[in-house]
Amino acid sequence: MACVSKKAPVSKTVSVITLARSVPESASGVVPLDQIESPVVRRGLDHWLKVRGSKSYPAREDIVPRDLAGLLRHVVLLRLIDGGADYEFRVVGDAHVISHGFNMQGLKVSDVDTYSPGYGLVLKSLYDRVVRRREAYAFRGWLERGDQNQKYIYSESVFMPLGPDSRTVDHVLNFSAYVPRDTFSA
Repeated sequence: MACVSKKAPVSKTVSVITLARSVPESASGVVPLDQIESPVVRRGLDHWLKVRGSKSYPAREDIVPRDLAGLLRHVVLLRLIDGGADYEFRVVGDAHVISHGFNMQGLKVSDVDTYSPGYGLVLKSLYDRVVRRREAYAFRGWLERGDQNQKYIYSESVFMPLGPDSRTVDHVLNFSAYVPRDTFSA
């Protein structure tokens, strides 16, 4: 399990995605998997593809933390509750904790609104897409922090299904990279 207190903070100097300050804060959406820019997100997808092999997607037990060296701080693993009526955050890397401003580990997606009103519904829609389509997809967009010094963070993520067979998704695996707005090129 990821633990915030035992790891060094996520580097603020690594530019994961090159982005000009002029990019509007409304610029968000699904991007083709072959257009993932972040090396971390790409490595996460490549690992999932390798483990998947010829199957539609790997099972939860196929994803082993020791095989994710260097990626764990960027991972979120969610377990479906009641077929996707809700999701439980099983593993949450510290890049997510730092970027969101709170630790979601052990919470349900429906609990997130307690910390950030309305955000649980946004997250649920991202995870529901994976479950509904039973395929990986990438997403780029802005994350509103709500604090005065760093209101927005740009993120790139890949969301991937996990399950015991090609008809059942029981977990969602996510890798994300975050870039504070103040590190963008002018």
